[in-house]
Amino acid sequence: MYPRLQILIFVLCSMLFWGCRGDEIIYPTLGTHVTDDVRQGGLYVLCEGNMGSNKARLDYMNLESGTYYSNWYGSQNPKQVKELGDVGNDIQQYGNRLYAVINCSHKVEVMDLKSRHIGQIDIPNCRYMAFKDDKMYVSAYVGSVANPELLGAVYEVDTASLTITREVKVGHQPDELCIVDDQLFVCNSGGYLTNQYDSTLSVIDLATFTEIQKVTVGLNPTRVRVDNQKHLWVCCQGNYADAKPIVQILDHTTVLKRIYVPCSNISIQGTTAYIIDNEFNTLRAFSTIDFTEQSITIDITNYEHPYGLLATADALYITDAKNYVSSGVLHCYSYDGRERWSAITGDIPGHLCRVTQAYELYSDTSEITPQQSQYISKVYEYVPATGQFVNELPKYETGDDEASMCRKCEQAIANNAGGLVSLGGWGGYITFGFDHSVENKEGRDIQILGNAFYMSGSTEYGSSEPGIVLVSRDENGNGLPDDKWYELKGCLYDDPQTKHNVSITYTRAGDTIHNPFHQHLYYPQWIKANELTFSGSMLPSQSVTINGQNVQRILDYGYVDNKPNNDIEGTSFDISWAVDTDGKPVNLPIVDFVRVYNAVQSTTEQTGEISTEIAGAKDLHKNN
Repeated sequence: MYPRLQILIFVLCSMLFWGCRGDEIIYPTLGTHVTDDVRQGGLYVLCEGNMGSNKARLDYMNLESGTYYSNWYGSQNPKQVKELGDVGNDIQQYGNRLYAVINCSHKVEVMDLKSRHIGQIDIPNCRYMAFKDDKMYVSAYVGSVANPELLGAVYEVDTASLTITREVKVGHQPDELCIVDDQLFVCNSGGYLTNQYDSTLSVIDLATFTEIQKVTVGLNPTRVRVDNQKHLWVCCQGNYADAKPIVQILDHTTVLKRIYVPCSNISIQGTTAYIIDNEFNTLRAFSTIDFTEQSITIDITNYEHPYGLLATADALYITDAKNYVSSGVLHCYSYDGRERWSAITGDIPGHLCRVTQAYELYSDTSEITPQQSQYISKVYEYVPATGQFVNELPKYETGDDEASMCRKCEQAIANNAGGLVSLGGWGGYITFGFDHSVENKEGRDIQILGNAFYMSGSTEYGSSEPGIVLVSRDENGNGLPDDKWYELKGCLYDDPQTKHNVSITYTRAGDTIHNPFHQHLYYPQWIKANELTFSGSMLPSQSVTINGQNVQRILDYGYVDNKPNNDIEGTSFDISWAVDTDGKPVNLPIVDFVRVYNAVQSTTEQTGEISTEIAGAKDLHKNN
C-alpha cells in the first residue's frame, strides 16, 4: 500500500525547538519521499487532532519532489509556543495568504503561503470561512453544548488589518458557508440541539450584512458547495436515527433536486460533484448539469473512515481518518481510478488546500533563519521625553518624522555603529530588536551599552543615568512591538523609595527648560502631538556632590547606562529577571523586542537633567 519510506529529518536544531517552546514536546518535521509520480505545486493538509489535545497539525506535500512533510508548520514557526492549537477545522488560500480555522483555540491563524505565521483573528468557537473582495467571513457557534439555544454568528474580517468589521446573527450552530454573487449562504446545523437540529440556510446580503431570508433544507445541514452553474450543493446529515441524510441542490433559494445519499464530504471539479458516501464507504459522482449520477472507478471501500476530500484538475485527494485517535492516511488518485501515492498524516486529516508553489524545507528555513547578527538590527520606536540632548542625539532636521528619526537611531546604534541616542527626561524611551529572537539561556542574555563612567579613584560613584529595561515577545506574530511588556527587575525594584505606576506629561508649550550649553528646543520636534505622557517606574535619585562634583551612586545591577561598557556583567541583563505588572516572575523562553526608558527624574546644576543614553546592544549568545 505504501511506497518505500525514505525519511529525511529536517530540524532547525533540537535546542531551538526546546529553547523557544519551554518544556512542551515538539514533534520534528519529517520529510518522507512517497512518490516519483509528480505534479505541479503543493498541497497543505490540516489535521484536526483530537479535541483538548492541542494537536492540530499542518502537513505539506511537495507535489514536484514527491516529498510529504509532517508537521510542516512547526519547522516554519519555531517561535509559536503552542504551534497551531486545538482542532483544525478549515484551511483556505486567499491571495498570498493561508488561513486556518482552529476551532477550540477560538482563532483563525493567518500565514503566508509557506505557512509562516503572520497573525491571528480571535473568534469564539469559529468553524468555517468564505472570502470575497478582501473580506473573510467566518461562521461561529458562539454558544456551547451547555448553552445551545444561543444563535450563532458570522463575522466579517478585513483581510488587510485582520480586524473584525461586522457581525450578523444567523441560526443555531452555523457550519459551512459559501458566496454566490453578493449573497452569503450559511448552513445552520443546530449541532448542539440534539434531536432538534436546525434545517435552514441563512441568506446574508453582503452590502448590508443582514440576514434577508432563511431557506428550509434538510435536517442538520453542515456542508455547502457552489458549482460552476451557481447551484448550491448542501449536505444535510439528518438526525443520525430516523431522519436520513440527503444532499439538496438549490438555485439560490429554490430547491432543484434531492439526492438521498449519506454525505460526509463533497468537492466539485468542473461539471462533476464528488461525494463521500459514509454509509457504504464509497465515492460517488454527480453531474452539475443534470444532477445524474456518473460512473466512477475509485475504490475506497477498504478505508476505515473516509474523511477529507479535494477534487482538483489533475488529481483527486481523499483522506482516511482511521480510528480518529492516531495517524491518518492521505491518498492521491488519478480520475481513471489509479492510486498514484499515499502518505501517513497527523491525527484526523480533514481539510486540504492545493497551492501553486512547491516549497522545500531547507530553502524555506534558510529564509526564516539567515545568518544572525549579535547586534541591534532595527529601531521600532524612538519617543524621548523633553531633554537637553533631544533633537541633538540624533540630530533632528526639518522634515524628519518618526520613521526617519528611527532610521537615524539605527545609524547611530545598530550593528555596532558606535553612536549615541539620548532618551531625554524621565519616561523617554527607545524600542529596538535583533534580526532574531533572543533566547533565555543560563546567565546573562543581552548587553546594553550606554556612556556611564566611574569617577576618578572610585567604582561606587560616577556618571550613572539609569534606564529600566522592558522585554516583549511577538505573541501575535505581526513583527511589531505591540504585545505585553515585562520589566527586567533591577536592584531597586523593591526599594521603598521606588515609585511604580507613575505618569508624567510633557507639553510642547512647557519647553522652557534650557541651560547655557543647550539653547535649542528640548521637546522632540518631529512628534506631531503637543503633549507626551509616559508611564512606568521611577527610581530614587542617586545624585550627590563629592568634592564639588555632581556624581551619582552606581547601582548594583539591572539598569542601562549605569556602569561603564567595559564591565560586561554590569551592563548585561538576564531575561529571567522578567516580572509582570504585579512583580511576579514570568517565564519567557525568548524575547523579540527590548525597550529602555529613563528611570530617574533628576536635574543637577552642573550637568542638567539625568538622561539615559544608549550606545548599542548585543545578544550575548551570538559570537559574530
